[in-house]
Amino acid sequence: MNNEIINALNVLKFGGTVLYPTDTIWGIGCDALSDIAVERIFQIKNRDYSKSLICLASSFEMIKEYVSVKDIEKLKKISNEAPTTFIFDNPKRISNYVIADSNSIAFRVPNNDFCIDLIESLGRPIVSSSANLSGEKIPLNFSEINSRIINNVDYVVKQDKDKNSFSSSRILKLEEDGSILTLR
Repeated sequence: MNNEIINALNVLKFGGTVLYPTDTIWGIGCDALSDIAVERIFQIKNRDYSKSLICLASSFEMIKEYVSVKDIEKLKKISNEAPTTFIFDNPKRISNYVIADSNSIAFRVPNNDFCIDLIESLGRPIVSSSANLSGEKIPLNFSEINSRIINNVDYVVKQDKDKNSFSSSRILKLEEDGSILTLR
């Protein structure tokens, strides 16, 4: 196993936070089931608790453990087109801090081996919030990340620091009738 995955995994297992590369942008993450860890992300980012967070899962099968998913194949097909975050209603068994006031949750399966290996090793979803202070521009590469973020997370992954980010994922809401609403 990659040393960076081992290091990040050891931090996540004990309720810590990590700064890590995803398939889109650099993210601040933690165990999505730990209220204490998720609360720390809000504090690090100086983020209002009314703004929900995105969770990353290693597969749509993992997502099914936390929400009802009707058509996995449809979601996989949509996800293959571009990085896509899906909003699901009525999540269960996850930190209340990642659940929106509307009783919904955002999940994405990243197209990034590091993220998938880390999530699979942890065995549960991780939070993925952009590596910026609330209200600031999202950094497109590691060198643009505010030092307050870097200094306040418990571990900074030393992989892909030279890689430029793309953009945030698109966000789609799955409606009860099977239709899809584009939110971002």
